[in-house]
Amino acid sequence: MITGMDASSNLLEKMMNVSATKHKVIANNIANVNTPGYKRMEVSFEDQLSRAIQDVPVAKLTTLQPKIVVSKDKEGSGNIRNDGNNVNIDSEVTSLLKNTGKYNVYTQILGKKMEMVKSAIDNSKA
Repeated sequence: MITGMDASSNLLEKMMNVSATKHKVIANNIANVNTPGYKRMEVSFEDQLSRAIQDVPVAKLTTLQPKIVVSKDKEGSGNIRNDGNNVNIDSEVTSLLKNTGKYNVYTQILGKKMEMVKSAIDNSKA
């Protein structure tokens, strides 16, 4: 956690960490696209965040932790191949691109917040 920052900055940092975790999980899914019996993994976080955001102050949201879980694709859903693997490369690449976009947005917002802090410090010296 970034010490001395406000709760929204800490939440942005948490979201960046969650995105980094998602990136690793998606990359692992892609790496195992041809592994017989492999079940795709996913990161569960947004549902927790949505529930918590209604009941918890922003400062406490940073205590939420992402969970890596096996995907809930079921037999007969068309997502599981004959070899037992349920990774769809097109879906994974799409998820990777979306996740990369989210991470970039988080870093840009955090960067702007840091620029504002720096500007305030510089202006207070004048």
